[in-house]
Amino acid sequence: MADKSAVLAFLQAHPGSWISPAQLQSAVGAVPDRTLRNWLRDLVKESAIESRGERKGRRYRLRPGSMVGTSAVTTSAEGQLTAAQSIFSPPSEALIQRIEAPIYARPPATYREEWLESYVPNESAYVAEGTRQELAALGKRAPIYGRAGTYIQRIYHRLLIDFSYNSSRLEGNTYSLLDTERLVIQGASAPGKPNAERIMILNHKEAIRYLVNRKDLVADEETIRTLHYLLSDSLVAPELTGQIRDEGVRVSGSTYSPLEGRERLTALLRRTLEKARAIADPFEQSLFLLVHVSYLQPFVDVNKRTARLASIIPLIKGDYVPQSFVDVDQGAYLNATVAVYELNQVAPLADVYAWSYRRSCQRYDTTVQVVGFDEIAALYRTERRAMVTDLVLNKVPPEKVADWVVANVPANIEPQHREKFIGDVLVELEHLDVSRIGGLGITREQLEAWQQLRRAG
Repeated sequence: MADKSAVLAFLQAHPGSWISPAQLQSAVGAVPDRTLRNWLRDLVKESAIESRGERKGRRYRLRPGSMVGTSAVTTSAEGQLTAAQSIFSPPSEALIQRIEAPIYARPPATYREEWLESYVPNESAYVAEGTRQELAALGKRAPIYGRAGTYIQRIYHRLLIDFSYNSSRLEGNTYSLLDTERLVIQGASAPGKPNAERIMILNHKEAIRYLVNRKDLVADEETIRTLHYLLSDSLVAPELTGQIRDEGVRVSGSTYSPLEGRERLTALLRRTLEKARAIADPFEQSLFLLVHVSYLQPFVDVNKRTARLASIIPLIKGDYVPQSFVDVDQGAYLNATVAVYELNQVAPLADVYAWSYRRSCQRYDTTVQVVGFDEIAALYRTERRAMVTDLVLNKVPPEKVADWVVANVPANIEPQHREKFIGDVLVELEHLDVSRIGGLGITREQLEAWQQLRRAG
């Protein structure tokens, strides 16, 4: 259950930003308005945060100097806010200090193939055994009807919003969580924001949809290149989307210079993914993908975003809560990534990963409890929407709709779910309007043409 610490952690992740109560409510999970107002009032009294504006225009931000570095905040049994242990362990803090030295004082670095080869699947470990056990206990969920990889359907919309928001935010995107939700769910762009930011978020939506809908999901070259294609569409030159680069790239803010050459990079990507697939533990495999896809920099741009999405593949397959990088401080994440690039040290990124995964589990548990869940509707979402699209595009007349649906039920619908599936399709058709055609491939004109048939009938 969310508490005041969740509000404070979210504001800490957005230092200097004035955040509305609506944004905070979306970020910490659905809590009553009155409860949130009480938390905010208490935090202002405790001088942890400050406010400005009146009534609907009121905004909140972390009070400058109230928290420093990357410390998290927890609530004690007595309800008092106390500083918790830093996200980074002491050894990781020492590594971060090396990364924070002036760039001219840090030695140049390049890709070290021997570091990749030194990793032995199921013997080497980036995530400590105790941490793996803890994260597995927190994140394991029962699959729907015993089918592996179907838990993700329970939280599909929350994943679209949280992952799209957090991954984009880590790249400097200025869309708020509420703006992201409106864009992803309603297609409404935030006024005054660069078009590139809108495209970045929508590209995340398409890439997540691809992962969730894949029935044979595996971390292979085709999957990684497809993720890059979807994430980079309209953001890099068309001929470079999904393609291993041939030219050199540079990493801003780092002394790291990645390798060049398409053949060499392709071979290393395949070797990286081969090692990843051999890792049995889903969290170890997840972090390995996050580390090494980003380290290799196989594409001309959008490498970190591709690595973040690749990292949730083993969690989706294993019916674990997906990693959404919830509340991760941008500076902490970037420093931890640079430690990989320049020092080949994974500990800081492992600390960030574990800290954020705990937050992700809290978020999704709250979401499922609040909104409820229709398992059959979620399980066959893709098939249901495809039938609605086909029916509208084929202009099936109203008197034949029910028979058409019954005759065209997909073969993969389980017999015991057939009646419920047919009912779900008919209900969706009954309520279909312009607000629901996003993602169906139906234009307003096509919908209106079908609705005219209904009215005539």
